[in-house]
Amino acid sequence: MANPIRVLHVFSRMDRGGAEMRTLELMRHVDRSRFQMDFLVTSGVKGQLDEEIQALGGKVIPCSLRSMGFPARFGAIVRSGGYDVVHSHLHLFSGLILMLAARQRTPVRIAHFRSMGDAHQDGLLRNVQRAAMRRLLDRHATDILGVSEGALAGSWRGDWRNDPRCRVVYNGLDIAAYRAPSDREGVCAEFGVPVDARLCVHVGRFCEAKNQGRLASVFVELAALQPDAYLLLVGKPGGREEELAHAAINAAGLQDRAVFAGERSDVSRILCAADLAFLPSRREGLPGAVLEACAAGIPVIASDLPGCLEIATHFDLVRCLPLEEPDRVWAEAARDALMSHQPDRAAALARFDASPFSLETCARAITRVWEKGATT
Repeated sequence: MANPIRVLHVFSRMDRGGAEMRTLELMRHVDRSRFQMDFLVTSGVKGQLDEEIQALGGKVIPCSLRSMGFPARFGAIVRSGGYDVVHSHLHLFSGLILMLAARQRTPVRIAHFRSMGDAHQDGLLRNVQRAAMRRLLDRHATDILGVSEGALAGSWRGDWRNDPRCRVVYNGLDIAAYRAPSDREGVCAEFGVPVDARLCVHVGRFCEAKNQGRLASVFVELAALQPDAYLLLVGKPGGREEELAHAAINAAGLQDRAVFAGERSDVSRILCAADLAFLPSRREGLPGAVLEACAAGIPVIASDLPGCLEIATHFDLVRCLPLEEPDRVWAEAARDALMSHQPDRAAALARFDASPFSLETCARAITRVWEKGATT
């Protein structure tokens, strides 16, 4: 039997983020006799997914960027691991990672763009750093992947189609959990929601990009239009967006109709019990929360970001609105979706299986890139 292709993923930390979860699903799915996947974490800090990675046969290797010896330690890890592929998920900072991998003559060096920006404020120092990282990435990447056309255009360059290294590989979602029967009664009982209410869900950590403060304002309008509407916010708490969301809910006296659920490991169970999902994000690459809602067969009201629009071309459950539209317009769109939607999870799952967002389609595209490491 041939030796497996050895892939070293590079992340900051293996916590429950969208990119990390999608990569872990890929690890579960691929033939691990053909592909050995390890993870180098540049924070040097343990993550929530470390134990499962190790249970699947992978290593989680701390290598802190804060250390002066980072380049030498990174090179030693790549050499000792005999990696055929270095697959970096660090946005433009992948330029440095792939330069170091090139020094070790790693055959396949992948930069994977997961979002439309790096979430940092513009400034002279930041712009100089970005320019330097772009040059390194352009020189040393053998392959440049984006989770959407918008991610490549927004994070790499507008003419990415002219670069043969660039390609869109949509994230794949493992929908096995979405085939389970709905636990509507259990979910409603757990969160104190009447079983006959209209349950709206948002999934995402509280941060400026996810825009939960705006979502709360939209829900205030929806609550006036749809008196049986409830809102469940699922995601890691903290920061100004959570404060803004609480403030809007409290000012409207809707504390009994909005639940802040924190991080959850049963998102599929919650979505399959819901009636609608919201995603008013300011930035996304390819929003996993929208894909998850489509797998659950519920309508989505989302901002008109490129990644959302790309999903909407395949699923008519997704309606995209500009963030410039008033809260009332968003609320009316949500009310109309709640009133008109007829659940059909079997049809939703069949459509997802046939879409470019299936896990099998994603795995096939990415492993083709990795396989170049065995022939280079």
